[in-house]
Amino acid sequence: NFKTIIQKYKNLEIKGILADIGVSSLQLDDINRGFSFKSETLDMRMNQDQKLSARDVINNYSQAKLEYIFKEYGEIKEYKKLASLIVQNRPFDTAKQLTNFLSQNMRKTKSHHLATLPFQAIRIEVNQELESLKELLQSIEKANLSNCIIAIITFHSLEDKIVKDYFKKWAKDCICPAHFYKCECMNNNSKGKILTKKPIIPTKEEILQNPRSRSSKL
Repeated sequence: NFKTIIQKYKNLEIKGILADIGVSSLQLDDINRGFSFKSETLDMRMNQDQKLSARDVINNYSQAKLEYIFKEYGEIKEYKKLASLIVQNRPFDTAKQLTNFLSQNMRKTKSHHLATLPFQAIRIEVNQELESLKELLQSIEKANLSNCIIAIITFHSLEDKIVKDYFKKWAKDCICPAHFYKCECMNNNSKGKILTKKPIIPTKEEILQNPRSRSSKL
């Protein structure tokens, strides 16, 4: 909604933008919303008014499309095997049923529950999370702000890369195409500077108080 917000407050000088890209704990913890491994629904819609749900993705997407979201949004190594198994064994009606199926058919991992990455991929697809993040960054870029600090909290590598790429782009002085022999753009086109070389991560104390903060990067 940043475009709407910037129009509403166009007469005010915006000094800071803080965007928390994390999924709402209230939604994750509501077992009826279908985000939980134990849920009796297969929903995962953050906006309950939209049509596309996790059930639609799992039961109606082609194998090639499932392969894409598992590879790109879940960064799953066995994405082809997973997509093939789902196509061969669908329909799935609940998140609990899908979790049990994954537990029986996927290679176990030490770092997290083996349903975590497939669920992440499906959730990102259902809610178009990465597109929403890109829209926000594009809107900020077009707003042509000055003296404004922009801080964005990401929770996984896909979001992290998008934000880093935009920040690097905004910090570049030269915007000439790579094949140009010498700079012709006056070399003063940066929109700002990066304030932290590395993202700020939570302290051990914060993680103890709020375990879900462990994967966050500011």
